[in-house]
Amino acid sequence: MSITLAPLPPADHPQFDAMLAEAGFPDVLRRAEPLLGPLLEAAPYLMDITRTHAAWLSKALDTGPDAAFSALIAEVAEAGSSAEENEVALVLRQAKGRTALLAAVAETGRAWTTERATEALSDLADAALDAAMDLLMRQAHEKGQLVLSREEATAANSGLAIFALGKHGGRELNYSSDIDIVAFFDPQKPVLADPSEATKIYSRMVQKLVGLMEDRQVGGYVFRTDLRLRPDPGSTPVAISFDAALAYYEVRGQNWERAAWIKARPCAGDKQVGEAFIKDLAPYVWRKHLDFATIADIQAMKRQINVSKKVGDIRVEGHNVKLGRGGIREIEFFAQTQQLIAGGRDKALRVRPTSHALAALATANWISDKAARELTETYWFLRAVENRLQMLRDEQTHIMPDTAEDVAVIGRLMGETDLHAFEKAYRAALERVARYYAELFTEGETLGSGEGNLVFTGSDDDPGTLETLTSMGFTDPSKAIETVRKWHYGSYAATRTSAARAHLTELLPALLLTFGRAGNADAAMAHFDDFLSRLPGGVQLFALLRNHEQLRTLLVQFMASAPRMSEAVIHRAHVMDGLIDPAFANDVTHRDVLVAKVDAFLADARSYEELIDRARIIGQEQKFLVAAGLLSGTVSAQGAGEQFTALAETLLNRLFAKVREEFATRHGRIAGSEIALLAFGKMASREMTYTSDLDFILLYDAPDVESDGDRPLSTAHYFARLTQRLVAAVSAPTAEGVLYEADMRLRPSGNSGPLATSLSGFRAYHKDNAWTWEHLALSRARVIAATGNLGAQVDDAIAEVMERPRDRAKTIEDVVSMRALMARERKPRHAFDLKLASGGLVDLEFIAQSAQLVAGARIGVPQAPTARVLARLGEVGLVPAGERLAAIHGVYATVLQVMSSALVSPFKEEAWTPAFKDLLAHLANYPDFARLEADVQEMRAEVASAAEAWYAQAPAL
Repeated sequence: MSITLAPLPPADHPQFDAMLAEAGFPDVLRRAEPLLGPLLEAAPYLMDITRTHAAWLSKALDTGPDAAFSALIAEVAEAGSSAEENEVALVLRQAKGRTALLAAVAETGRAWTTERATEALSDLADAALDAAMDLLMRQAHEKGQLVLSREEATAANSGLAIFALGKHGGRELNYSSDIDIVAFFDPQKPVLADPSEATKIYSRMVQKLVGLMEDRQVGGYVFRTDLRLRPDPGSTPVAISFDAALAYYEVRGQNWERAAWIKARPCAGDKQVGEAFIKDLAPYVWRKHLDFATIADIQAMKRQINVSKKVGDIRVEGHNVKLGRGGIREIEFFAQTQQLIAGGRDKALRVRPTSHALAALATANWISDKAARELTETYWFLRAVENRLQMLRDEQTHIMPDTAEDVAVIGRLMGETDLHAFEKAYRAALERVARYYAELFTEGETLGSGEGNLVFTGSDDDPGTLETLTSMGFTDPSKAIETVRKWHYGSYAATRTSAARAHLTELLPALLLTFGRAGNADAAMAHFDDFLSRLPGGVQLFALLRNHEQLRTLLVQFMASAPRMSEAVIHRAHVMDGLIDPAFANDVTHRDVLVAKVDAFLADARSYEELIDRARIIGQEQKFLVAAGLLSGTVSAQGAGEQFTALAETLLNRLFAKVREEFATRHGRIAGSEIALLAFGKMASREMTYTSDLDFILLYDAPDVESDGDRPLSTAHYFARLTQRLVAAVSAPTAEGVLYEADMRLRPSGNSGPLATSLSGFRAYHKDNAWTWEHLALSRARVIAATGNLGAQVDDAIAEVMERPRDRAKTIEDVVSMRALMARERKPRHAFDLKLASGGLVDLEFIAQSAQLVAGARIGVPQAPTARVLARLGEVGLVPAGERLAAIHGVYATVLQVMSSALVSPFKEEAWTPAFKDLLAHLANYPDFARLEADVQEMRAEVASAAEAWYAQAPAL
């Protein structure tokens, strides 16, 4: 034996002894028993491949491992250039087995350093990929797919570059590592007979290449091969053009991908064009100037691994030597982050292997010589431990054994006879790394979860992250990791910009905790993913959510139980702004504060068009805030109705004033005229909801003359056109959306009547032509805007109608008939369609409104809202259950307010999620939804019974 192999600490090796006893076992290997005995006895995988390759190993040790390995590489290259596919595949698998055996024996026997062993494994991967590409190019030539001659049809001329990333790129492959590769092709290089088929042809090559690497046949396999580090792996082919790859990295690339490309190198295929790509990509990887977002992202990547300055939780048994505290990943990250920061200015830092990077950082005075030396020594110590873990059974594991006995085996393979001494050395290594790593960034806000690892970079699920997410309440943590990666890939418009991803990276730990606290973390994350997929931009919202915990909680709640609110954020992210205003509580509970805020916002409008847009902006924001107050329990249903109405009334008044002003610039004014807006329905009774229309009519009192403008109009035409302009100002869609829908059907003669009505016409119509239902509507009508004394005149006209003597029996008969017609033609759409349901809101309103017609003087609360009339009916003894009916009205109002604010489609059963039902029950002051549902059924029966009793007695009043 021409080399000297250091022995391992002695251990019993009966299986190796049995192999020694076999006839023909090489003498060279017998003489290596002090090393091979303990090694092969501990490693069943190595025992098996020694049986297969004993003669070759004997020769390799005789000639020396370096010469033996060089011969292996030459054999692989020869096979790729000339052999048939089956033979190439066999040579590659055989070469992998022999390299694995040689590396294990040479490293544990101290003939090779761990660094040399990782280089050899990496070089074999390069040679295997290149040989496979040579074969595939020969096959492509035979199929007539190339314009190249047979001699030119080689990997080097393919136009397809195979890049090694990660440890493979740094020539640092661990013993049982996957290889992470990406494949890009140069569409300008004249290789293919049909360049339009480039993506298809090259992708098939790559797929077959992976098959050759991974197929398990006689001799095992070559390398497990991972293509998931390519751009957006979920939606891109396995081979993409250089142009497409560059476009992705320039627009959507992430900082962890920049870190991955630090080590990337062309390892096989057309290395010439691969080097050209690396050169073109350099500005993306090595930036001359780092903006705040990039630095913040680097800090966030570090904090996501959740390492504090304490070095607790370091252990030996069960420790993850790669990803655990003080492990290999931390050393790599320590080097790579500083390379990213400084490598744009200092090309000497643009090196691939971790140990070289540490040395370069020390030379450039980014770290001390001592730090570089200690971390380099520790890095190779931990890499040696990792190799020994993996060489036992060819498993891609990084976890130390769970028992002292098995840890002792690893210690012996490291050359340490004493378990305690090995554990002490291992712990010291981890503590050393943790100390340097924790000092890497000392500034920056703490956004870690405090729960454990949160690492979403790369392609493999981090075990610590899986554990952390599980502890947070995720039942499918792998799905959660997959979802976060999708966000980081910029798959959505909201995460496409680097600034958005930087904010999102910082936001993630807190956001995940918020999901966990939502009760169903997986569902909350699914809602947020759906929300994110439709959000047009993320920077503004992510920045808000980063800095305001209450917004995160509220938004997650909205997504689970109030989809209308999350839809509002999707379409108009600015609606969230008001939630961080310290005056939020005042805005949503005090009319004067809300009005003042609307007026202040509108006051800055510099034109009519800007006022229209500003009205929509502030209207959407304030509706959102009132709804947020309602759904968070800050505002009662009654309070929400009053605030929704105050907002609508204010906006309508301000728009009406501006519309009149604008209208007069063209058509002038009618001297001596007065105008008023008369509100009906929920606007009149101050019970509007998030989705209410504006029910109003325009009344005027004016002489029959033409207006005095450049384009004069007759009186009737003038006010009709003015009404049209007002309706457009309110309901026309603009870039900022629609403010309100306007409903003018309650004007005299309904849709067939003129848009604007004179006061005299209004009086005459309600005296002689109005239907009973129109008088019902008039019972709570209210003037919301007026000039001069027209408002008082309208009030007098309404009072005159309401106080008029009438046939009570006929009135009640009309009401009952009308309700029956509604029941036939407008059936309830859902069990909680409490407006139309029998015993619902309409029945309560009809009781109150009909009472105003037949007993208004006795009740004594003209134009009062429904609940007040019902309570008054109880007080005066006309409806004994009046107080109870008023209370029921309150429950109905709460339910309808919450449904309107929370649900986009309130009458679709799928909208009634458990989260919404819980919210509704809570806001209605019920312990659970089942109790609310049961009570509502009883309430409907009570209302129906009370209505029947009222209609029976009312004619006799």
